[in-house]
Amino acid sequence: MRPTDRRGRLRAGLLCAALAACLALPAAASAATPGGGTAQVTVNTSVPVVAKVVATVDVSFTCDPFLIMDWSSGTLVESTVGHMVFGGVTLTQASGKSVNVAGADFPESTVVCDGVTLQTRSVTIMASTLPWKSGTAVARATVQVFDDQFQSRDRGDSGPVVVKLGK
Repeated sequence: MRPTDRRGRLRAGLLCAALAACLALPAAASAATPGGGTAQVTVNTSVPVVAKVVATVDVSFTCDPFLIMDWSSGTLVESTVGHMVFGGVTLTQASGKSVNVAGADFPESTVVCDGVTLQTRSVTIMASTLPWKSGTAVARATVQVFDDQFQSRDRGDSGPVVVKLGK
């Protein structure tokens, strides 16, 4: 092993300090940038089916207000104007030895994100391989809402929910 001289230690120390500064800069910038919140998503457990091929799933959600940068004052301000840009429902039903899986997306829309106002959207899901049958199925809904300036977002997922398909 070679002995390390004093200049080598100094260079190594400066290199470590520069590396630490480079790693700390993005962390400090992201700490000052608004983050995302949570959307609480629920799926109605009663899903009507029409002609065995169309299921209509109702999804309700609330979203938190956004903290966005007010560029004129340089401060973070709260905004309740949101845009649902991504979101949809997947419906899965077992039928004998087969599984029918289909999904559909929500249309884009403007929503109020104040943590209280309940937003309800319906999505129509066409059967993909097999007709829908009366009985149980599993639905999962996801929602992503962005603020007006696309600086922050709220995300939510209902998780798997057992629903009843019927008339």
